[in-house]
Amino acid sequence: MTWAVRAVDEVGARVLGLFRYGWILLAFFYLSVKMLWVGRNLGHRDFLRQVLLQVYFTAVQAIGPVVVLALGVGVLAIVQGVHGVGSLSGAEELGRTVTVVVMRELAPFLTGIVVISRSVTAISVELGIMRVQREVEALEVMGIPPIRHLVTPRVFGGLLAVFGLSVLFAAVALLGGFVMAQILVNLPASVFFGSVLTATAPVDLLAFSAKILVGGTGIFLIACYHGMDVGGSPTEVPVAVSRAALNALFFLVAVHAVVSVATFLHLAPAGVLGGML
Repeated sequence: MTWAVRAVDEVGARVLGLFRYGWILLAFFYLSVKMLWVGRNLGHRDFLRQVLLQVYFTAVQAIGPVVVLALGVGVLAIVQGVHGVGSLSGAEELGRTVTVVVMRELAPFLTGIVVISRSVTAISVELGIMRVQREVEALEVMGIPPIRHLVTPRVFGGLLAVFGLSVLFAAVALLGGFVMAQILVNLPASVFFGSVLTATAPVDLLAFSAKILVGGTGIFLIACYHGMDVGGSPTEVPVAVSRAALNALFFLVAVHAVVSVATFLHLAPAGVLGGML
């Protein structure tokens, strides 16, 4: 009986810890947005410069890996699509397959993975070292809000970068898929892109945007939070980096799972309810 009580206590503690962590991130996001208004008299030139630098480090420097990954995904999606639905006779189904696999699911998810591996870890290291070297305290002494100077531009710049990379991923994947479709079945461009546009419903665009907005904001908040949470010891930096990367990955998977399930329930409510009854 004792082991059961301990198990319940442990599960309850983990659930409460998860809610506390989410509440802290929400408060962190609120502060990062609030600082835009509170520090409006400080000028926006340095803030915009920091945003653009984050866009450059996150998006521009990651274009190469994203393009290569997108080409591979587009080719695989078309190969599997042609194998499953046929060639010209299944153009509509092929367009739907490409839309769902590439744009709604893989483009924002794989882009998020690339961003986590490159930028989330880098931001956690950077902010953690600044905490260890007391640079954050120096900003406070000079009257510069650390949240506005260090966190807000990274969150907003990172979100813009994730959006741009996701759109680039989807476009390159579709282009690579079209080239592969030409090789395999000689599918005309008008038929291929027409089927993709026809198969793209508003809910697909909404799901794509939701995954980018929520997922992109969340992973950069997590990176900044764990970096700023470092104390005075250098040994805390690698711990913060590993926690930031792992939590960002879990958050990204959770957001994509929730949005995908909600999209599925929206597209096929009758079938789902019928199967449950």
